[in-house]
Amino acid sequence: MIRADRSVVVTGAGLICALGDRPGAVHEALCGGASGLGPSALIAEDVTVGHQLAEIRDFSPRAYLGTRSVGSLDRTGRLAATGVELAFADSGWSADDRKARVVGLVLGTMFCSVKTIGEFDRRAQGAGPEYASPMDFSNTVLNAASGQVAIWHHLRGVNATVAAGSVSGLHAIGYAADLIRRGRADVIVAGGVEEVCFESFHGFRQAGLLAAPADGHPGCAVPFDRRRSGAALGEASAFVVLEAEEVAAARGARVAARIEGFAAGYDPRRDAEQTAGANALADVIRRALHEARIPSSDIGAVMSSASGSPVGDAREAAGIQCGIGAGAPVTALASMLGDTLGASGALQTIMAIESMRAGRWPGIAGLDDPDPAIEVPVAAAGAHAIQTSHALVTGMAREGNCCALVLGLA
Repeated sequence: MIRADRSVVVTGAGLICALGDRPGAVHEALCGGASGLGPSALIAEDVTVGHQLAEIRDFSPRAYLGTRSVGSLDRTGRLAATGVELAFADSGWSADDRKARVVGLVLGTMFCSVKTIGEFDRRAQGAGPEYASPMDFSNTVLNAASGQVAIWHHLRGVNATVAAGSVSGLHAIGYAADLIRRGRADVIVAGGVEEVCFESFHGFRQAGLLAAPADGHPGCAVPFDRRRSGAALGEASAFVVLEAEEVAAARGARVAARIEGFAAGYDPRRDAEQTAGANALADVIRRALHEARIPSSDIGAVMSSASGSPVGDAREAAGIQCGIGAGAPVTALASMLGDTLGASGALQTIMAIESMRAGRWPGIAGLDDPDPAIEVPVAAAGAHAIQTSHALVTGMAREGNCCALVLGLA
């Protein structure tokens, strides 16, 4: 990989998820073992019986986006616009600044506006094409949210949508950082968004990927737990503002962290053996460390994408062990925030930065019976003291995509 001389820094972060809309407060909630999972308010009760979801309750876009009409934005677009707005506010980029400078957007998502797509198609097929809403049509493509958010926030730079399954948000951050590092952009807001809706829930349930209910109770969606049986879905919008270090310095910006290394890969094999995906992730981790120019022993903690999948969690743990050994504590957010799919990697990144700054690493809520086959030190519920200037964020999607991001504390 060609390496340019530019350093990439994180100057702001914005998120909205089931546990709140401020990174520091969400981090504290995670350290306290809080959970955002509960009965669904967005999907009919008879559809979700036996399942819990991590939804953003009482979401009001006007509280974040002001009095401008949000009629052209569906829920995914509104969540994305909100996450980006909060990231800009945290980084000090005003609306006037964004109009005066070229700022880009890289947005990661797994399903984007699939709810809008489903509603548009059902109305067109049931009542006839003339009754399909033209307002919905603009949101029926996978890159709708990135285009709508760029228009909303007056972003004139690169505009890209990354659709790489559940690692989309992490991949978006890595791609944006690479554009800045190579001198193709100066400032990019990057991250991911995903909404909870019937369409994604039904697809996951039909595919057997959700934690199976037992005796009328929700199944175990606790990463790395011996009892785990699948995921519990969540929704979130999470974005970071990335800048070339000299650009951030010129405007006197606060630097929260550095993007020191990133790599992505894919394992096309479909066998159930843990080593198939683990080998791909291990290679990705080693390449990210090589780009960061640090040894694996410098990694003080790992924020993984494990979500309760019996096979997926084991593969990710094996990949982490192969990539850096079994010294750094490994945690996952899914038992508290649900599997937020395309937003998960960006959420992990923001929480990893908060954890390094606070010196406290959140454990995994509900991890009462760690799987003895998992050979990395998984962190039980509660806050764990850490002192490190480097953290690793890993992502592993069910279809084979995998990513690794090395963060350095500023």
